Amino acid sequence: MAKTYNPQLGREQPYPYEHREEERDYHWGMVINTNRCINCNTCSFACKSTWTSGEGEEYMWWMNVETEPYGGYPMGWDMKLLSELEEDQTIFEAADADEQVKGYIAQKEAWEYPALGDDQAHGEYPRGDVVESDLENDEYHDIWQFYLPRLCNHCKNPACLAGCPRQAIYKREEDGIVLLDQERCRGYRRCVKACPYHKPMYNPETGITEKPVGCYPRIEEGNVPRCVSSCIGKTRLHGNINRGPDAASPGGNAPGGRSPINYLVHSDEKVALPLYPQFGTQPQVFYMPPYHVPPEFLTQMFTPNTDQKRNDWPGSTYEESVRIVQERVRDPSHHVLGILQLFGATTRLVETYTVKENRVKGWDQNGEKVVDMPIYEDIEVREGEQWTNQP
Repeated sequence: MAKTYNPQLGREQPYPYEHREEERDYHWGMVINTNRCINCNTCSFACKSTWTSGEGEEYMWWMNVETEPYGGYPMGWDMKLLSELEEDQTIFEAADADEQVKGYIAQKEAWEYPALGDDQAHGEYPRGDVVESDLENDEYHDIWQFYLPRLCNHCKNPACLAGCPRQAIYKREEDGIVLLDQERCRGYRRCVKACPYHKPMYNPETGITEKPVGCYPRIEEGNVPRCVSSCIGKTRLHGNINRGPDAASPGGNAPGGRSPINYLVHSDEKVALPLYPQFGTQPQVFYMPPYHVPPEFLTQMFTPNTDQKRNDWPGSTYEESVRIVQERVRDPSHHVLGILQLFGATTRLVETYTVKENRVKGWDQNGEKVVDMPIYEDIEVREGEQWTNQP
């Protein structure tokens, strides 16, 4: 296998295909703020009504929301594979001699409960005094849960692409979206087995596999995916994850510099983490972790599976990284607070932005301003009529 550097792991790892010498200017990416998700599943139904409403697609939820710590679709999708990986071992390094990727195909029963865990929380309700959280003193409520929206990560090391013997899966040159060519697909389900996130899904009616398409028709028009535009909780921000601090202006009066999601993920003020980076796929969906959940749980979910910290995330250990990111999410800086106002503010892709005193502005890929809003809303208290039940 070829070797590629994985910044999420902070080391080189094997991958069946060589990477481009230079990173593409644009790459599909998303940041999700889990603290805003209310499990309404508006995103799930928006995605399904758009992409998977045909025959054989009944069980296909390309976008789903899971309740942690007991949810999962398919059931146990993460723990089953993680239990078969050794410490600091990716799914490419753990593969058998005759395969490119370590994986498994979930059985039919595992797909029958898409809402598993919705009514479950961690811990038992205490008797007596109410248990309160004191995050500043590192004390967390005994009972907790949070919602985890899940979708195709359009990885930079796609396991589905690596596992396909037909080369029916490819990354688009212009934006890194991972697509499946159904004319080349023969339904071997190698991609279904390879993807650790279980997003390629086999259609028994057509005999070929389907996978999420990243809403590429909307992306081509400069709009955000359906799951982003439909989210009532304003949990998501989509854009160009590769647009760094040295990027030129897209045109017009738009400033140069980072995209907002690049800042949240790659700046020194990092506040978003990838889901199970230990798989080695370099997922490009990043999560602002819930700040009320014990960091011990989040460490195994959002950081590499090793005690030796190699990457440039904050802190000296991965658990410390999680604690720092949690604190930054709980008490955001003025700049991060400004970016948070961009979540759900427009259906246009925000390519670049500025955060000034009390305003945040965003420009699209054409240099057209699409967002201009205050960070703090003025509050006006009106004195109403004094009602009384006296005659």
